[in-house]
Amino acid sequence: MSHFPSTDGSGGLGHRIRQAVLRLDTRGRIVSLASIGALLVLVLALVSTTLLTSSPGALKPGHGGGHNHDAQTVTASTIPPPKLDRHLCPLTGERAGHGKVPQRPAIGIKIGNDPAARPQSGLLYADIVYEEMAEGGITRYLAVFQCRQAALIGPVRSVRWDDWHVLASYNHPILAYSGGISYWEQLAAGLHWLYNADATFYPMANAYFRTSNRYPPENLYTSTARLWALDPKNHLPPPAQFQYRNKPAASSQPARVVTIAGYSEGQNVTWTWDPKAGAWMRSQGGVPDTDANGQQLHATNVVIQFVGTQNEPYYESGTVYGVESITEGTGTAYVLRNGRVEKGTWKTPKYGDTMELRLTNGDLMALSPGNTWVEEVPVNRYPVQIQK
Repeated sequence: MSHFPSTDGSGGLGHRIRQAVLRLDTRGRIVSLASIGALLVLVLALVSTTLLTSSPGALKPGHGGGHNHDAQTVTASTIPPPKLDRHLCPLTGERAGHGKVPQRPAIGIKIGNDPAARPQSGLLYADIVYEEMAEGGITRYLAVFQCRQAALIGPVRSVRWDDWHVLASYNHPILAYSGGISYWEQLAAGLHWLYNADATFYPMANAYFRTSNRYPPENLYTSTARLWALDPKNHLPPPAQFQYRNKPAASSQPARVVTIAGYSEGQNVTWTWDPKAGAWMRSQGGVPDTDANGQQLHATNVVIQFVGTQNEPYYESGTVYGVESITEGTGTAYVLRNGRVEKGTWKTPKYGDTMELRLTNGDLMALSPGNTWVEEVPVNRYPVQIQK
């Protein structure tokens, strides 16, 4: 039984197109020119029978019964973004280098987190990192850069449904990834409010390179400079995604170690406050989580966002369905900052709106100026343990 949705109602032409596209699906490999030509022919045939992205509007997935992906695509928010302070980086709240925010869009880069992908490069330099459930208990990262930059980022992996839903509130971002389920690639390519930097097609492939010290698909890398060079329209910086203030809320509680039990590959993900570094240090499976240079991954802020999840309609690894994290709606949230923890709620009225964090008394939860790591944790699956 095919897991690709029927588009022509007959199971004939549509089925053959989908099977051929599946065979061309590179999953992290840059396709040949011949494959690109074949794929273009197939896409033209598919477009003649259906327009997958012809009906704009926010996806409204349910938390239990699944949703229909056909002819639907998330749109950016129509709410005017808040006025930017040209002196403060919108994604960190820090004073911008040279006193002025760079006039460039945000970049969201998909980075692997399976054992073969570690240690990664570039995560330490991101403004914001989102950790998303992928499939089979494995998580992946969406690393977002705007004020900050990095010369080596990767390994770059395939796109997922979550990625453009998270980036919808970023104005006109660049989404950088390498291949994926062909249907996801088609949807991402039809989102006109982002630049679709799919490494499996040219000229976008020019922004990526292979290293010789790893095996494919874990050897594909990029840089912020290469990705910004792809988008010649000089789109503006994104709106701030969080509120910032220097001091935590008076109702916050001391926290020394915060653990998300069994979150990644069944292993505990632990954030430990280091007062000397002024940062939360990340460990996984009881050992420090380090980048390719041997530095432990760390963040000024950690936002733990409990989200509803559902299976994708497609297999991502063999016979394992991908997992979609529902970041529209509301739920429980923790904010870790300054060696303290605040508990409250997150709320995103619709995809494209920025997430609002509030304490249980209704006051806004604010972050400390600096980089942020957002843990998208499936609700009722992975308990949070706090040690004072």
